[in-house]
Amino acid sequence: MPEHDPEQELGPKFTSALHNQAGVQNDLQTTGLAQEARRRVHRRRQTWAVAACAVLVAGAIGGVWSFAGGESPVATSNSDSSGDSKAAATNKPEGVAPSVQAQVGCPVDHPVLTAPGPDAVPAGTGLDLNTMVTGLRACRYGFAEGETGLLGQESFNAATAQQVVNEIKVLPERNAKLPVFKCAPQVSKPSEAIVLRFDTAAGIREIWVWYDGCESAGFFTGTHTYGLFSAPLKLFMTGSVRPSGGTYLDALKDW
Repeated sequence: MPEHDPEQELGPKFTSALHNQAGVQNDLQTTGLAQEARRRVHRRRQTWAVAACAVLVAGAIGGVWSFAGGESPVATSNSDSSGDSKAAATNKPEGVAPSVQAQVGCPVDHPVLTAPGPDAVPAGTGLDLNTMVTGLRACRYGFAEGETGLLGQESFNAATAQQVVNEIKVLPERNAKLPVFKCAPQVSKPSEAIVLRFDTAAGIREIWVWYDGCESAGFFTGTHTYGLFSAPLKLFMTGSVRPSGGTYLDALKDW
């Protein structure tokens, strides 16, 4: 029977103890790594949550903040309001197209106020009645003391403007039914007259309308004279442009 050796019993015990200690160390190491991994994941989630909140806050005040620290060229509310203003400025009612004449209006200081007579339409400003017109502003001027200057004005669209031209262009030089007056120069001057300012492709062109005094009456372009008849007058003698009367108008009667 072999002799009992105590050292043989201690060897396996030491070996088992060493294995157990190594296992514990491995478990601890594994547990520590897992905890560290979970801690890092948690930190990443917190970081992304903070970044997302920052983006939402920046978006709410009209801008976008980049997580990298840069700025994004995003249009703010100021540019939006500018766009709305432009849209509002161009949002005109249908059928209303502002013409140059409508914007300018009737001149307060017009040559008709100092003209020596109805034929004194400045060169180059009279209307050739074969020209297409796109609008009309009728301007009524007074010459009487205390009423000198612009008395009234009315605007008309392209259709009415062309109709006025068409009615005038077929008239003779004189209305034979109107009386011929003989009067002194000091009383021959009319108390008022109307200037028809037409929009054309070449700019504003005019026809002067004389219907008072005792010198002459009719439609004057500077190069042609057309007699005073009621058909054209009815188209534009409205509103503030309609006279209360006139020497030739009183004789015409149906204006």
